[in-house]
Amino acid sequence: MEILVIILMMLVVFNCAMKMSLWPVWPRLAFALLLGAFAYWSIDYAVMQSKTQMDSWLHRKEVVQGIAIMVTMETAICMMYCFACFNDNKRKPRRRFLRLLLHAYPSLLVVPVVFYCLTKILFVQVGMDFSMTGIIYAIAVMAFLALLAELSRWLLPPKDLRLEAHLWLSVMVCMLSLLLTQDREIVYRSNVEAIDWPSMSLTLSAATIVVGMGFIWNRIKWKSRNNTRKWK
Repeated sequence: MEILVIILMMLVVFNCAMKMSLWPVWPRLAFALLLGAFAYWSIDYAVMQSKTQMDSWLHRKEVVQGIAIMVTMETAICMMYCFACFNDNKRKPRRRFLRLLLHAYPSLLVVPVVFYCLTKILFVQVGMDFSMTGIIYAIAVMAFLALLAELSRWLLPPKDLRLEAHLWLSVMVCMLSLLLTQDREIVYRSNVEAIDWPSMSLTLSAATIVVGMGFIWNRIKWKSRNNTRKWK
């Protein structure tokens, strides 16, 4: 369990660095500085935590459900950004504005990862002053993320490859988080219940109607575009 959590945090950090590699230099440095400031600011809260309290939080159902919701929303935003970049249409201002908003969104999952790692370091460095530990950790966070983003740009110079890597890392984070946050209290019943055929038929009919309307609308839109190109 703990090994999977470490792997998940590593994937979150790599995914954040991959997203930062798509930014110019100054936004990357600004976001790294903000994370370093958060690491130093949260030192007082990290000192008050205990190892047993952190472990109990990770096993609480409410916390696990909140983590699953955060990871799902983060993955959805990352996938929307990747698909918007792959299907970029500069002629439509609304789509371009949405792509710019998604482009400016950083990976917020890295914030709890930074706090969790800080608490683990405090459990190990018991003889060092807490303020000095916070300063060293904040500098390490800023330098590590900035260098990792620059290393991503050096290893994958084309932007399309970094977008694809960002997409695959997001999917891997989502899949691994779903494995870690599954409900362990699920009990499967052995008895066989009657199938609710009316509800199933209503659901399938509604899904068929929605898919059919989408297909018809797509065909009409495609024909109108072809007719417009022919007249041009």
